[in-house]
Amino acid sequence: MRWFNRKPEKEVPQPIPVSGETSEESAFYGGTGILDPRSSTWLFVHSWAQERLDKARKRNDSANADIIQTSVMRGEIKVLKELISLPVPKPGRGLLEEED
Repeated sequence: MRWFNRKPEKEVPQPIPVSGETSEESAFYGGTGILDPRSSTWLFVHSWAQERLDKARKRNDSANADIIQTSVMRGEIKVLKELISLPVPKPGRGLLEEED
């Protein structure tokens, strides 16, 4: 009966499931991540998105697309532009600035 003398195996930590208790904004932005615009991964993603954006703009300029196809292409263009602008912080209004 060798199984009595066996050392217990170490517990492998299980991933913590994301519950619905997180705020909508935190779930949308994925928490507090950091995007390094100089990383090779970001440079690859940026160049890929730029190529897709150029192709989507050319497809959008074609005259034989109906209104639904045009709307889909505009949505794709919007998402790609947002992806490309991710490392750029959004300007915010400071505490001492007056409202218009």
